[in-house]
Amino acid sequence: MAMTQARPQRNRRRTMTLRALANLMVGGLVIVLAVMALIGGLLLNGIRDVEDSWNAYDLGAATKSDALSELRSYLGAGGVVDLFHEFQVMGPRGARAEVERAVSLARANLETYRYTATATAEEERAITAIAETLDAVTARLPDVEAGQAAHQLTHILLRDTAVDFSPTVEALRLLDGQISRDRAALGATNRAVIDRQQTILAIGGSVAAALLAVLAILLVGLTHRRVLTPLNRLVEESRRLALRQLDQPFVWTRRDELGQLGRTLEDSRSALASLFSAIEEKTQRLIDSEQRYAMAAAATNDGLWDWDLVSGEVYASARLHQMLGLADGALGGSFDRFMEFVHPDDAARVRNVWRKAIVDAGHNSFEMEFRTRLESGAEGWMLVHGVVQRADDGRAVRIVGSATDITRRKAAEQALIHQATHDYLTGLPNRACLIDWLRAAMGSGEDARRGVALLFLDLDGFKVINDSLGHAVGDRLLIAVAQRIAEHLQDGEFAVRLGGDEFVVVTHGEEAALAGAERLEAALTTPFRLDDMELRTSASIGVAIDDGLAADPVSLLRDADIALYRAKEHGRSRTEVFTTALRDAILIRHRLQTDLTRAIEAREVFLLYQPIVTMTDGRLTGFEALVRWRHPELGLIGPDRFIPIAEETGQILPLGRFVLEEAVRSLKRWRAQSGLPITVNVNLSARQMWDAAYVEDMLNWLAETGVEGLKIEVTESMTMSDPDRALAILGRFHALGIPLCMDDFGTGYSSLSYLGRFPFDVLKIDKSFVRDLAPESGRARLVRGIVNLAHDLGLDVVGEGVETAAEQAILTGLGCDYAQGYLFARPLPTDDAESWVRRAAASETV
Repeated sequence: MAMTQARPQRNRRRTMTLRALANLMVGGLVIVLAVMALIGGLLLNGIRDVEDSWNAYDLGAATKSDALSELRSYLGAGGVVDLFHEFQVMGPRGARAEVERAVSLARANLETYRYTATATAEEERAITAIAETLDAVTARLPDVEAGQAAHQLTHILLRDTAVDFSPTVEALRLLDGQISRDRAALGATNRAVIDRQQTILAIGGSVAAALLAVLAILLVGLTHRRVLTPLNRLVEESRRLALRQLDQPFVWTRRDELGQLGRTLEDSRSALASLFSAIEEKTQRLIDSEQRYAMAAAATNDGLWDWDLVSGEVYASARLHQMLGLADGALGGSFDRFMEFVHPDDAARVRNVWRKAIVDAGHNSFEMEFRTRLESGAEGWMLVHGVVQRADDGRAVRIVGSATDITRRKAAEQALIHQATHDYLTGLPNRACLIDWLRAAMGSGEDARRGVALLFLDLDGFKVINDSLGHAVGDRLLIAVAQRIAEHLQDGEFAVRLGGDEFVVVTHGEEAALAGAERLEAALTTPFRLDDMELRTSASIGVAIDDGLAADPVSLLRDADIALYRAKEHGRSRTEVFTTALRDAILIRHRLQTDLTRAIEAREVFLLYQPIVTMTDGRLTGFEALVRWRHPELGLIGPDRFIPIAEETGQILPLGRFVLEEAVRSLKRWRAQSGLPITVNVNLSARQMWDAAYVEDMLNWLAETGVEGLKIEVTESMTMSDPDRALAILGRFHALGIPLCMDDFGTGYSSLSYLGRFPFDVLKIDKSFVRDLAPESGRARLVRGIVNLAHDLGLDVVGEGVETAAEQAILTGLGCDYAQGYLFARPLPTDDAESWVRRAAASETV
């Protein structure tokens, strides 16, 4: 129970607030003051008692002294004694009345003394003695009227007076002494009172002093314990707080105001610790960022700048000064001084960027590139990044950023742009440059674009030179051609190399275009001298003039390409001008390309068969399968229109497979029906031949089919483009037992040395040698040489395009074995070809 009671007391002590402590101190001080007031009251009462007693004494003593003095004067000389003595001596002649008056006055003074203050017993005895004396005097006065016994009375009186006045004298002496004794007694009494007051003062003062001491000790102790110590701790912890010694927490369990202040200080410490931790972390990150930025800036060699818009001062780093060719500090913190080094052509644009960054509140960062001009006169390029700092009202107050010397990068960019827009071999602008120029010209307005002319040049026979003499020679020839074209350009014209052996010359107007084409044709026919070689070439030129209808540069370039294609079709080394008719032809060509796949699937493509007969008697030996296309809208389309399209797009592969399967199907049927060794020739295009997967699939299919009588035709140019590869492919057909025919002999390389290497069985002389063939002409002699060479190699010879009996007769005379042409039959539908087979079979049975 005691512990239970003690704990709340300790808790109360621990939880005493400073306000309660102050109230306690005030209460203690009030008690001390009350004690001191009590002591003061007691002292004041004692002093008043002493004062009253002294006052009473002084009044009584004075009265008594006066009464006693008067009494003595009325009793002594001149008084009762003297008057009575005189009366005794002189008798009635004396003033009896004077004696009585003196006695009466003495008696009055005696009564005054008696009643002035309470008389003591001794004073009563003395007063009684005096009163008795006075009574005796009065009683012994002789009767004035008797007078007989005056002498006797006088004697008695004298005798009595000697005896009777002694007590009075003693009484007066006693009364005189009594006043002194009363004074002494009063002094002793007052001294006792004063001693008592001193004792009270001493005790009360001691008690008050003790209370004050206790209060002071308690105040000092409590103040030290409850105020000073916590305050010292608060000061220490505040000092720790100021010194940022925030690791150790400030533990405060007190519940008073200082405890609350301490806990508040702890909250502040905790908050500051978190804040400083966050600040240190951010500072460290900032330091790291600044270090990284400084290292990055050093690594990137950037200059730094800071423009205070309020003061107008500009800070520029040493590196920025170095970029401008200045000593550190030479800018003098002036923006205008910096602008002196901006290229005059860029100065207005640079100022506008700065002005926009300052004025436009939504524009808080910017980047710009501009040229610089140093004091030495050298020019460079600078890239500036800037970030704008704004006040709360959106007003720009500061701009900071970096500057990078991009002179080398710009030079590299210019080099890259030059490389990207110029041909690496000839140094002429390239296709990209031409397209950009045309796009700019077309975008500048109809008047500016109208009349722009393109001369699209393609070198004739360049592939032969490049393949036979090598790419190094071909490149040197292209460089020489580019130089020659550049030498023959007029003012305002420029040349472009598109790639390969294709060039474009840009001029203006149809007249200038045609004159330029004629000039270039003539210039390029002049032989080119490369070391000890003399190379000849020519150019086919397609001209396209912008009439405002071309949709874009590519369309105009395509028009020129179409014209070039037509020039090559019409014999090369010539110029063709693009027309809308050519454009229409291209549109049709594009439609044919789109519709060809569908045509194969829809069986719009079909085969015709042109008979091959013996030269001597016209007997049928076989057919050449020729493909045709009957378009549902465009009608019958010849192979010269869609076969090149199929070659370009790869559609020749499914088309060729369709032709092969249809031809083999007809061949099997005809041989089965007629019993004749009928053959069918199927053409193999370059795209088919060089497609390894296609050839592999074709050979596998032929091996599985086991067809007989099928012959494969390839052109001379195909075999000579890659002789070794062609030999390997043709060898596989030969190994399968499929005869091979060299088609259009004489139109390509006419390389007789290669002819013996290939496993050909038949040589077909091109119709260009047969048309209008005359006896004993040079062409006849050439044909005879071809026939003899073929026979020497064991090859059969077929003359193509025989249209007249004279041509047949000449070819027969020259030893040609077989012929095909309109003289014998045009390409026949399957049914008509089958009729030919039936007639041939019938003639064999006869």
